[in-house]
Amino acid sequence: MGTTSSPDCLIPGGLRSVGVAMFIAAASALYAPTALSAQDAGTIKPGQSEADVKAAWGNPITERKSGIYTYMFYENGCLKTCGTYDVVILENDQVVDAIVRAGNHKYDGVSSSPSDRKPGPTNVKPGTT
Repeated sequence: MGTTSSPDCLIPGGLRSVGVAMFIAAASALYAPTALSAQDAGTIKPGQSEADVKAAWGNPITERKSGIYTYMFYENGCLKTCGTYDVVILENDQVVDAIVRAGNHKYDGVSSSPSDRKPGPTNVKPGTT
């Protein structure tokens, strides 16, 4: 009988089982925000901080900063039909606007792009373009 140098033989069930369990746990953590999307994520309000938004809606899928502005992007389940993620806009770490399309996200302020707004042409005077 030969011996093997594989560490799998040293632990009952092998390290592969531990590795698979760790992978599943890590993958579950990555997809947790998507699982939350079916639940009510809470309401954000003007004046709240970035930390308040994350406490209500979780971590954004991405975040961009430009000067005093922060743009937090959230999944909404209608990217192809809505044309945008849900976006929270902060100025100096205070919510100033939000574009919300997901049913589980709520904004208790006046949005610059309300969900019931229908797309249409802008009123442009002929010859001014």
